Amino acid sequence: MRRWFNDIFPEDASIRYQNKFYKLMVEYLGDEILVTDSNGIVIYANPTAAAIIGIPINKLIGKNTKDLMTEGYVDTSVSEKALEKRCTTSILQKLHTGKTVLATSVPIFDDEHEKINMVITTSKDIEEINNMISMIEDQKQELKLRDETIKGLQDDMFENIGFITHDSLMENIKDTLVRIAPLDVTVLIEGETGVGKDVAAKSIHKFSNRKDKPFVKINCGTIPENLVESILFGYDSGAFTGAEKGGKHGKLEMADGGTLFLDEIAEMPLSSQTKLLEFIQDGVFSRVGGTDIISVDVRIIAATNADLKSLCNSGMFRKDLYFRLNVIPLYIPPLRERSGDVITLTKYFITNLNKKYRGHKAISAPAMHLLLTHPWPGNVRELENTLERIYIMSQGASIEQEAVRDVLNDNMAFANPEAALNSISQPVPSGASFKEARTEFENRLVNEAYEMAGSTYKAASLLNIDQSTVARILKRQKQD
Repeated sequence: MRRWFNDIFPEDASIRYQNKFYKLMVEYLGDEILVTDSNGIVIYANPTAAAIIGIPINKLIGKNTKDLMTEGYVDTSVSEKALEKRCTTSILQKLHTGKTVLATSVPIFDDEHEKINMVITTSKDIEEINNMISMIEDQKQELKLRDETIKGLQDDMFENIGFITHDSLMENIKDTLVRIAPLDVTVLIEGETGVGKDVAAKSIHKFSNRKDKPFVKINCGTIPENLVESILFGYDSGAFTGAEKGGKHGKLEMADGGTLFLDEIAEMPLSSQTKLLEFIQDGVFSRVGGTDIISVDVRIIAATNADLKSLCNSGMFRKDLYFRLNVIPLYIPPLRERSGDVITLTKYFITNLNKKYRGHKAISAPAMHLLLTHPWPGNVRELENTLERIYIMSQGASIEQEAVRDVLNDNMAFANPEAALNSISQPVPSGASFKEARTEFENRLVNEAYEMAGSTYKAASLLNIDQSTVARILKRQKQD
């Protein structure tokens, strides 16, 4: 303040210039300022105070605040109350002009804090305060309406994607998805099979700045190990036997500008993990059998139902890749931990089934209770598939307990691995050749083991065969 003052006034400025400066500053303040001595005599008033009290400054100076009350200019004197209480005092003060002001008086003591030298009173028109409060409330209401509108649009987008929930845990996840979507960072989604990790990945893409660009998904668990790199990075002509002439773009190039979703990332071979890590670090790669450096702008989202930390410790997954993927970790809880969503999802799926099969079915309360008490080891995916089966098998317009119980009992029996394998090992159709029978048996055995286990590695462990064999048979089924 002193440096600023010296810039304004000459170096030889005296105290009178300082007094003039402070007087100007106080007089141009918007608030009313009134100063009285220890006897309540007005010794200073700024123009705003004189105007609101209704007395010219030259007549206001020297008046006792008690006289102001006697003459009806004010209904009470806040400075008198401050003198009596010997502390800061605030009141609502009515003026003869009809205005009401919020007045505050502050007593100023001497150095020994025994004697009051003066009382400084400031006041503000209560109408102005009310107008400000009203304006703030209007702005808050506008912000609230805007937030509600945005929330409604977001909910509509989530529903279009298939992210349906009313559970508090999942609502928090939705909020997290909306926050991280524009940040363009790598996300690792963890959770059991069927919880909706792919829906979460699609949500991140749809709420990001890449929403108008491709969303490309790779299920690492269904690709044979020797084909992972060519599918992910593409290949040049002559890279291997059977390679297309002219080569082929990989999924990374297809996702340029958009998002690449690597589902079941835990099942990616270590050799491919190394090349993926190099791409995440440098943003460039080469096709299989090629030497050209290719640069693409791709956001990586990975998902897994495995414990990647344990796989890192056992050497089955690269630690450096794990840290690169785990920039933003996101855990999707299983359906059994959010039972409220069973009701919400059931209504949503039945509505969709009514549209699909042109029906008008509804589920009864007892039938819904059975769904609520089921553990749902397969999570949302199991619920959706189970409801479709129940819908088809039930008769009439109402889905009752019996139809639900029959399907759930079948599901629980299949949850037993031994029972599951026994159920798979059914005779093949009569008249089939040995080769056809073997292929049919392999397809059914591997497919149902994969559905039950949730990953090719777990399915391979259940069947006591190599993971690559499971992946090969699953791919053959897709081609057929």
